[in-house]
Amino acid sequence: MTIELRDLDDLTPGARVVVGCSGGADSLALLVLACAAGFAVDAVYVDHRLRAGTDYDAAVVRDAAERFGARMHVEPVAVGIGSNLEARARDARYSALERVRAAVDASAILVAHTRDDQAETVLLNLLRGSGTAGLAAMSPRRGFVRRPLLAARRSATRELCVLHRLTPVHDPMNEELRHRRVWLRREIIPRLEQGATRDLVDVLARQADLFRDDNSVLDELASAHDATDAVALRLLPPALARRVLRLWLGAPPPSSATVERVLAVARGDARAAELPGGERVERIGNRLVRLASDARAGAAPADPVVLPLPGRAEFGPLAIEAWIEHAAPTAWPDGVLTAVVDADAIADHIASLRAPHAGERFRPLGAGGSKLVRDALAEAGVPAGRRAVSPIVAAPEPIWVVGYRIDHRVRVTTRTRRYLWLQAEPPMHASS
Repeated sequence: MTIELRDLDDLTPGARVVVGCSGGADSLALLVLACAAGFAVDAVYVDHRLRAGTDYDAAVVRDAAERFGARMHVEPVAVGIGSNLEARARDARYSALERVRAAVDASAILVAHTRDDQAETVLLNLLRGSGTAGLAAMSPRRGFVRRPLLAARRSATRELCVLHRLTPVHDPMNEELRHRRVWLRREIIPRLEQGATRDLVDVLARQADLFRDDNSVLDELASAHDATDAVALRLLPPALARRVLRLWLGAPPPSSATVERVLAVARGDARAAELPGGERVERIGNRLVRLASDARAGAAPADPVVLPLPGRAEFGPLAIEAWIEHAAPTAWPDGVLTAVVDADAIADHIASLRAPHAGERFRPLGAGGSKLVRDALAEAGVPAGRRAVSPIVAAPEPIWVVGYRIDHRVRVTTRTRRYLWLQAEPPMHASS
């Protein structure tokens, strides 16, 4: 069975790439294929220190790397205490891969997610109640991260390992049904396939491709509408009206029930809709407004959190994902929940997530002068009781007022060569 690497056509022959390699069949196959394709490969084994036997696993990766001409790195990481072990381990793993990529100046990070992984991700997100964004599952590329095996089956990677006389390691965590992905893989998908009498992996993976295209088009259509215009909102098709409201309500993604309650306010069927966290939406005249409850007013701001660039950090109910592209965006975000700035305009390539200081000002992109950050938050619809704790990205002065726009000094110009993307989303643990 032939495996073809996808979504790597833009990489030049001999380009240096980082391959995340756990020693399992999928990642060993990716290591072999990347070396065979002529890339200069750095194989990275990330030791999460979650179980015994990782020295043996690292040795398997080292032997394969030496045999096929790759350099080998072992990156130990600490996975903090808390809920959703899988999500925290994933965060630590990607951070380690990015550290190696930056250190060796690689063009991309290759990870070995297969078509089977994609199908499992669709079901995982379905169980979480995700909309089209979640059902679109994993993208073939995001920033430096590439998934060149998304079209390949897990069985094909095992066959390739047999062909090259590689013995993949066995991770005992892949037998523990308490992990949702393992439970889906070993119990649910086989039963569904038995009942459906068909291969559901291909069906689910094709659905993810369709949802990804749909999600992109729907977001583009929704971004053209004003969510606070109750009259206009009522005239939209229900599916589009819901999408407009989801973008307006922002992170964390609102539930279907929340969106329906806000739609009822827009129609005049309800006076107000309560939002998670204590806010509410009311209709004043023909406009929808967000108001804070008394319980939220006056909350103490959280301590600043370091945001590596690229990297990820969480601040209260919000997470910021930062990554760097070397080409200009094909479609520019509106700067509200996703923004693009000049990466080299930020000193030391590090920022922080924090609450605005009293009286703090910035120069919004496109404005003639400076503005109080809290006035900007008010224009963005942030209730008065939350403006003192609403997150901004600073380095050390504000570079992005989340929910509003970026600062003029980090704008993209004709001299920009590296494009820093900033995306606001719910923290990992919020959807678990």
